Amino acid sequence: MFTEYLFHIKNDFVLLTLITFGILYGVYMLIVRLHVAGYIRKNSKKPMHFKMFRLYSKSLVNNAPSKKEKQFYINANKITWFFNTLTIVMFVGYLLIVFK
Repeated sequence: MFTEYLFHIKNDFVLLTLITFGILYGVYMLIVRLHVAGYIRKNSKKPMHFKMFRLYSKSLVNNAPSKKEKQFYINANKITWFFNTLTIVMFVGYLLIVFK
């Protein structure tokens, strides 16, 4: 009986974790799209090298055609690093809880 209870808790935790990762992915997509939309609204054009989940190299940032685009790439890198770090921390926490 006790092992069934533990198995049920772990199954619910797996579902909860999947939902949490889905929500995190949705929030990341929303924030990045808002970031791009704000840039487009201010500058009437899309950034030249924009892709989702991309970290921009220093050479791309330094060779950006304008100061605003350079700042866009820097902010996009910060957003991506934050969400990548948060995802890794959540995954490690998930592994520690499930396999403890």
